Amino acid sequence: AVFSADINTNELEFLYAYGPKADAVQGLKVPMGTGFVGYCAHEGVALAVSDVERDPRFFRAISDKIGYSVRSILCAPVQKEGRVFGALELVNKTGGNAYSGDEMSALNYLAHQLAEYMVNTDQTGR
Repeated sequence: AVFSADINTNELEFLYAYGPKADAVQGLKVPMGTGFVGYCAHEGVALAVSDVERDPRFFRAISDKIGYSVRSILCAPVQKEGRVFGALELVNKTGGNAYSGDEMSALNYLAHQLAEYMVNTDQTGR
């Protein structure tokens, strides 16, 4: 999923999602600092969680609303020079629950490249 940060409302909005419930999450919002994606964007850190049910940051409201079971999450903030533009999130790794360091590095790289693109093409909403 791709999330966009709205500094006026302090929320992250699902901009794009791929998967069995992609249409159901389109346009849904998560408060900044809430859940894994909100924590990731607010703190400016990537996050890999292999068992979401055991983590107190799990924000089950969205998965409950759309009827989708979440087991694992990998998330990276889309940010540059301290400004958060959004986040990238992968859910439910196939072939196991634990994301590897290489997978985290790849998602961080993609998030960084997206932030660079947004700044260089003035897609930042400024």
